[in-house]
Amino acid sequence: MRVFKYLFFALLFLVVAFYAYGFFFLEDEVQVSRSVTIDRPAKKVFKAVNSMHHFNKWSPWAKLDPEAKYDYEGPEFGVGSYMSWTGNEEVGSGRQTIIESVPNERVKTKLYFDGQGDEPSYATYLIKDLGNQSEVTWVFDADFNGDILGRYFGMMMDDMLGPEYQKGLNNLKQLVESQPVYDFSGFSTENVQPQSILYVSTSANTNQDVAPIIQAAYDEITTFMFANNIEFAGQPIAITRSWENDVWEFDAAIPVNISSIEGDTGDVMLGQTYAGTAVKYVQMGSYDQGEASYALMDAYLVENELQINGDLWEVYVNDPQNVAEADIITHFYQPIK
Repeated sequence: MRVFKYLFFALLFLVVAFYAYGFFFLEDEVQVSRSVTIDRPAKKVFKAVNSMHHFNKWSPWAKLDPEAKYDYEGPEFGVGSYMSWTGNEEVGSGRQTIIESVPNERVKTKLYFDGQGDEPSYATYLIKDLGNQSEVTWVFDADFNGDILGRYFGMMMDDMLGPEYQKGLNNLKQLVESQPVYDFSGFSTENVQPQSILYVSTSANTNQDVAPIIQAAYDEITTFMFANNIEFAGQPIAITRSWENDVWEFDAAIPVNISSIEGDTGDVMLGQTYAGTAVKYVQMGSYDQGEASYALMDAYLVENELQINGDLWEVYVNDPQNVAEADIITHFYQPIK
């Protein structure tokens, strides 16, 4: 009996010591963090982490359970972007929501893990702008609020979670650095005023020489203008209505200072250009760059999360017959919301 008595008091001592050590020496608040340097500007990194809908593109847990189920709610980017998941033992289940988003600096999320109580944890992405590079720190914060067992669990968190965070940051680095780098130096945003235009609607196959078709449309307009004593009020314009399957449907237009036209005008019509906010791109050189400029415009809109608000148009600033090919200037305008 004496042996059992000693065993009982020894066990009691261990239990008391366990809880006393946890209460007096272990912290409620635990933080795990890892960092990586990415060879891209802060803006591109911010976009990659500012969405729960795209988290699995670089998540360290995404491949651990191919059968895991994910649900997404809220906006694609920014505060309110939400993801929940249910997976195997390695992935677990829970939900995560962006609760704070500071452009190019910080994104903070609230995390709930099923089976681990009602208290949330927090994950934060801190982005340090280094010019053409960015330092990204992924920080996990948990508060056990006096839970002694949780405090002991917190002692192991850095060893458990830290390597996964580093793996995720390496995935993020690979993802962001694999994205193309564009030169957006020729872009600006302007508030454009409406112009009255005379225009002819036409189309051309971009696999062939479109110059004769464009010239024929402008010849028809200028013939009408000379016959009716209408003066030019700006450089020629081409308004893109559609560009699909190598077919360019557009309006060839010339700005004028008139408010109405009468009589038989043939294919020539009177209209007005867009008024409002537009992205402007200045193209220098051959008109053959047009398709590449359209693609660059699309990339700029995506990069800056801008929404299209009308048809893109081109302004032919100078006459290619009077300048060298390298000096040809074309302005592209894309209306945005």
